[in-house]
Amino acid sequence: MDCQWLKQSASLNKGIVVINELEGTKFEQFLRRIVAKLKVQDTEIFTNDERQKLEKIFKIDEKSLELAEKTVIYLFKRMLKFIFMPSDLKMDLKKLGLNNDKSDIFVKVWSTETRATLDDIGTDVVEDSSDSIHFTWKLNAELSSDYHKKCKVPKAYLSINADKKDLELELTHPEIYSVFLQFESIQNELDNLM
Repeated sequence: MDCQWLKQSASLNKGIVVINELEGTKFEQFLRRIVAKLKVQDTEIFTNDERQKLEKIFKIDEKSLELAEKTVIYLFKRMLKFIFMPSDLKMDLKKLGLNNDKSDIFVKVWSTETRATLDDIGTDVVEDSSDSIHFTWKLNAELSSDYHKKCKVPKAYLSINADKKDLELELTHPEIYSVFLQFESIQNELDNLM
């Protein structure tokens, strides 16, 4: 049960047990509703009437329904923060304890959601892409004197200029190192695909 993208807990394990007991076709609708409400960041996912209907449909009590809902929200929010191959995601979900059907449903909904997001991002990049992207940087460090003892905090200023968009970032050493590691992992993934 070793998933680096997720911290496992007793309540997560209980939630997974409840999710595994839910009926498959109804569960997919349940999952899609939660994901849709997460996208609009609506505070209440289900009304009280809907909760009562779900309790009857799934034949579970109120606490179990709430646990299933919170587990789905936690899993999906964590899944959206990482990039997976669908087969790897399915294996990870099965390692967590989800049965095969529920793992398939999670991967299906996750794939649909990430595809829509990536298509939106890809459309912007293709429309605005050109060879005229400029990248500049400079380093700045505040100096201290005998009168004002300051902690030296070196900062890197990155500027990325494209035809229609400009992006400026101010990063500390740990932040720029984190960006470097992310670029390095992206490069490794790209190299593995080639």
